[in-house]
Amino acid sequence: MKLYLTYHRIVQARRAESSGPDLYRLDVPPESYVVLALYRYFEINSSNVEVHFVQCKASSNVLLVVLSSSSFGKLRFFDQVDDEKQTTSIDDPALFCQLPSISSRDSTSIVSGLCGVCRLITQEHVSRDKSAVGLLGFKGNTLVAPADASLWTKFCELDMVRCVGKILNFESSYAAANVITLPDELGQLERHLQQPLKSHNIYKLINLVKNVRISSHGEHCQLTDAEQRFDFHENHKFAEGYEKTLADIMLFICLELAERRLGKELLSVKVPHVSGWFERVDHDDAGKLHQVCHEILPTMDNATTLANISSLAATIQVKVPQEFSLYKSDTKKLNLKEDQILTTNQAEVLEILRKVEAIRTDIGSEVNDWETNLFEWESIPLDARPEGGKLPPARILRKRHQLESLVNEVVQLATDGNVIVDFCSGTGHLGIILAYLLPRCHIYLLENKEESQQRAKERVVRLGLSNVTFFQCNLDYFTARFDIGVSLHACGVATDIVLEKCFAQKAHFVSCPCCYGKLYNIEHVAYPRSHLFQQSGLLLKEYFCIAHCADQTHDLTSDRTNVAKAQQGFHCMDVIDRDRALRAEELGYRVLRKRLKDEGCTPKNRLLIGIFTE
Repeated sequence: MKLYLTYHRIVQARRAESSGPDLYRLDVPPESYVVLALYRYFEINSSNVEVHFVQCKASSNVLLVVLSSSSFGKLRFFDQVDDEKQTTSIDDPALFCQLPSISSRDSTSIVSGLCGVCRLITQEHVSRDKSAVGLLGFKGNTLVAPADASLWTKFCELDMVRCVGKILNFESSYAAANVITLPDELGQLERHLQQPLKSHNIYKLINLVKNVRISSHGEHCQLTDAEQRFDFHENHKFAEGYEKTLADIMLFICLELAERRLGKELLSVKVPHVSGWFERVDHDDAGKLHQVCHEILPTMDNATTLANISSLAATIQVKVPQEFSLYKSDTKKLNLKEDQILTTNQAEVLEILRKVEAIRTDIGSEVNDWETNLFEWESIPLDARPEGGKLPPARILRKRHQLESLVNEVVQLATDGNVIVDFCSGTGHLGIILAYLLPRCHIYLLENKEESQQRAKERVVRLGLSNVTFFQCNLDYFTARFDIGVSLHACGVATDIVLEKCFAQKAHFVSCPCCYGKLYNIEHVAYPRSHLFQQSGLLLKEYFCIAHCADQTHDLTSDRTNVAKAQQGFHCMDVIDRDRALRAEELGYRVLRKRLKDEGCTPKNRLLIGIFTE
């Protein structure tokens, strides 16, 4: 595998004489440091995972690391100016997404994002040391959920790195009278560690730890011997529960920097549960991880960045929230309050839709005009058909009908040599059939769920396809050039992120949206999408109300369906998609708004086809 990390500059490079190791002193961002520390801690074999550095612009947080070839093997550097340093071009899809990233030997499988990369490094370690399998958690699920779906992964991948960055930026020259507030994330972790232990198969754990035989809360309460009772608060020893996992290692590497900056005593006073957790992680491996951190990131070489500010303890405070849990999933609330709360009153909904009627544009979608498919299902191998994705028999025909409309459009748009991206590809239903039908095009399957993508890989291997590259990462991490973007039922705002990716590349798109009610504003996607809708006087809560109603579509053939409500839902889908189409048209696209060929194959049966014309 090839591991790619960012660095800012080589401070010093000492080439080895005779058989001694090379030694490099580099400025790197915190994300690269976390991966390097993990790599060194697990003593990864450099012949299995090669370390590559890609130069980037300096950020506000720079750490000077000391790396020896005896631990990291032969380091490779890219985009250097000095001819004395190694220079070479990069031809690896791992650079088509945000770093850190890691690619397979044949560069057909890419993982991007801090947690994804750290999981892969941990899996490499576990493959050599089976006793370490517990680091991946129950059923290997530690940090497996992507950051855009899991508060816990987001906390370990983004929030804690940002937290430490803020701490490193504190000025050591602050006047004693100034109050320094530690980042919110530190208080959030403190509250998280105060909560009772949650665990899969908790009673199996209690039986193992306490040498008892119980299977319910009631049986636990009946235990009379205090030594046999399990203290759920006391036994929340590590970040995810009773045993140490990869999450503890990643958080420790980050917070070890905070400890050097703030001092052990200050942490024990301000965040005692975090301090206690820190000590437990440290003692679990007899201080090895602590030693690795100091070896790679010497305090003396980072004297300014890690200057201790514990002398300002009296002016340092931390806010610990009364209610906070990192165990909850991120539900992506709209955060609309009071007069912004969405209405479900039908009279108010109709009034909002009357405001839409005043917008001077055509709203609607056309019947699909494909009389016959551009391919025959009988000629498609099993693993390229929905049946190959292990769908239940009842869903296979509906999935075929969904795929037909998108595949026909893409096959018509594609030319030899095109790069086609199947965004939110899941188990590969759409991308794999495109790869089979378009052997002279290259297909990228982008999915952030590890298990789903593994199923797609197995199908591709069985088919022997050589024109497929897998990207396991969040949509936002993907930066590659491509010609056509496709998505089948990308959930909520994900459809608009996909469209923005296509706009940035001036790529054609074929998109079947889904989950309109899950739209919400994010940093780079705000609603309404088009200038016309933005200037229409439609309020944000009214727009989201329409999106909410768009999810009230149901099977019109069912006796239990409220047909009028369903028809209104279909109209609301057309409203939102018209706004999306207008946004694309403003950017030089010709947009077709169609419905899937068999409109009953899914309630979310709208199709947007964008052809870039300028």
